[in-house]
Parts: sequence; C-alpha cells; structure tokens
Amino acid sequence: MNHKRMSIDRRMFLSTSAVAAAAMSSGAQATAAGAVGEKYSMTVCPWTAENPRHDHQQIFPLSNGWLLLVWCEYYVKKPSRILRSPYSTDGSSDAAPCRICARVSTDRGRTWSGKITMQDNFGANNVKHPNLLRLPSGEILFSFTVRDLDKQTLKVYLKRSSDECETWTEPEQISPEGGVYFTNADHNLLHSSGRIILPCHWGKFYGRGDHYNAFCLYSDDEGRTWQASRKKVDLPKRGAEEPGIVELNNGSLLSMMRTTLGKVYRSVSTDRGETWSDAEATDLPSPSSANCIKRIPKTGDLVFVWNKATPEALAIPGATSYHHPRNPLTAAISKDEGRTWRNLRDVERREGYVSGYPSISFVGDEALVTYYHSSRSMSRDTELKLKIFDTEWFYG
Repeated sequence: MNHKRMSIDRRMFLSTSAVAAAAMSSGAQATAAGAVGEKYSMTVCPWTAENPRHDHQQIFPLSNGWLLLVWCEYYVKKPSRILRSPYSTDGSSDAAPCRICARVSTDRGRTWSGKITMQDNFGANNVKHPNLLRLPSGEILFSFTVRDLDKQTLKVYLKRSSDECETWTEPEQISPEGGVYFTNADHNLLHSSGRIILPCHWGKFYGRGDHYNAFCLYSDDEGRTWQASRKKVDLPKRGAEEPGIVELNNGSLLSMMRTTLGKVYRSVSTDRGETWSDAEATDLPSPSSANCIKRIPKTGDLVFVWNKATPEALAIPGATSYHHPRNPLTAAISKDEGRTWRNLRDVERREGYVSGYPSISFVGDEALVTYYHSSRSMSRDTELKLKIFDTEWFYG
C-alpha cells in the first residue's frame, strides 16, 4: 500500500470536505453559469422543510463595499409542516408565517454568509416586502408590510438606520388606515428632487374578489411624513397592481404595472407621483405577475425584466389562470425612455418551472438579478435564485 499517496488523498478529501461545509454553512456559493452570457448562477436561498419558501428580495450595497441580500423567509410552526417534501400539497400561502432575513457578501455576490434576522414577524400573519433606500445623508430607510387577514389589513411600516443596518429605530406605520397596501421589494425610488417614492397598490380586502388601484406613497421630509397620490390608476378585472417605477430624464415618473389583461400597462406622472395618467397597454405580453424596471448606470438606458408570456386563460382553450405561465423571465432594453423595447433576452427559461418577482442591482459593470424559482409542482414553495451578468449581456 502506498501510504504517502493515501496521506495525500486523505488531506485532499478533508480539504474538499471543509470547503463544502463552509459553503453550506454560508448559505450559498456561486457556480459557473450554464446559459450563454451568464457569469455566475446560484440558488442563494434553497428550499428546506424549515424554510419552504423564499421571495420578495433586494440586494443593497453597504458603504464598505459589502452587499446585503434582504428577502422574505417563510418558516413553519406546526409539527406536520416539518415533514413536508417540496412537492407535498398545501404549500406555503401568501399568508404563511414569514420574517425578513439577510445575508452578506464581501465578494460582489459570489459567496454569501449565513443569515441574520432583519425584521421579526410581529404581524398576525407575517411581515414581507422589504425595501431599503439610502438617503443623501447616508441614513438608510427600511420599509416593509405587516399582514392581518382576519382584520383584512396590510400596513406599511418604516424604520431607520444611521449605522449601515447594524441597529434600527422602532418601526412606525406610514400607510393610511383601512384596506390592504401592497408594496414590492426593490421598487422604491429617490427622485432627483429629493422626494422619496414608494409605489404600491391598494384594495378594500384581500382574497375576496380582489380589485386594486396603483399609485404611490411619497415623502418630502426624508420619510418622516407621507402622502398618497391624489389620482390613482385603475383598470378592468383585477385592476392595476404592483407598479414598478423609474425616473425619466425629464423628471417624470414611468410606471409599468401588472394586470389581468394579457399585457403590461404603463402610466406616467409629471408631478412626481401626485397624479397619474390613464393607463395604456404596451405591446409586452404578460401574465398577472410582477416586473422590475431600472436605469442602467453605465449606459443610461432602461432595462425591464418580466414574464414575457400570454396568460394561459387567453392562450389555451379551457384554461382559467391569468397568473401563469411565469416562464420565461425576460429582459428588454429601452433607448427612448420606455416608449419602445428591444434586445429581448431570457434571464431564465425552463419549461415546467416558474420564475418571478425579479429585482436588479448594479455593482460596477455587473448586474445582479434575483428572482424566485421553483417547479410548477412545488405547491407555491420557492427558492431564491441569483444570476450575475455583465451589463453588456442585456444588449446581446
């Protein structure tokens, strides 16, 4: 027996095992991407029986160069739930217990730490929909929603940090009373005028013939007091939902909205969110699902990520779902301030799977795109996926 070779093999095994254990304990590690044009691809928050659903995420840069991934982590409270598989029936509903957690990356998103709790669940059902925003002073605002289905309320809360998310003030409600106020992660905006704009949609109740209006909450005093748009956006069927917004070069706001009409609809505000124009259809097909719109820092063009697909109810005889298919997840570029879209490229295309609720963060010349991902048979349980691209990738 070659004892020297045996010793070397044993050291290699222990070294490999240590690396694997470190990667598992840190939550996620990037791998070389498989699709053309990707630099890295990873499942940053995998499915487990303890935490069966992950979504509503944002990657936020800290002042020291670290990245903070903030997301909604669902958890179980019953013995029967810990015995589920990813494909068991009765998956994690929107009202399932959920808290807001975070991971840290010190290498531009290639590897991630273990998780920390950013906001414990103090709602009757859950806390969700995180949005982080840095003010010119350096202070960071953190908004989120608190759900109580029995009372049919969904309220927006806000807290503040002056030490890079190390400590926070006590949360304070910023939404008006009555009804449900939905926001989306990574959808807030600091206007060039200094106004803070938080897009949202509102309805009288949730899960009972839902109908929503899209608009925004806005603040002119660094988030201490808030007002709501005087003129909101309405549409047929379920109405106008989950607006993504971007500031145009002339200071106007462009909103791209989720609908059940088979298309993405758009609206414009020329008064920084106080009123909105009547919505009009774009030529972008879409099921009833969320989108994300951002301006690419390097080029100044707009990038839009959404589910480019016709709803099954409008495409398949006998089908009833307006929410699917949520595949593919597609990116498009606009060089004319959102009037037309070109350079369509699929961020994720995987038949039999769903990918949705995208967010985008730009770090140097790279775009970090995060979204939930799962098999369609996973009963609403989802994992959180991250892909890293050079910004040139969006242009093909």
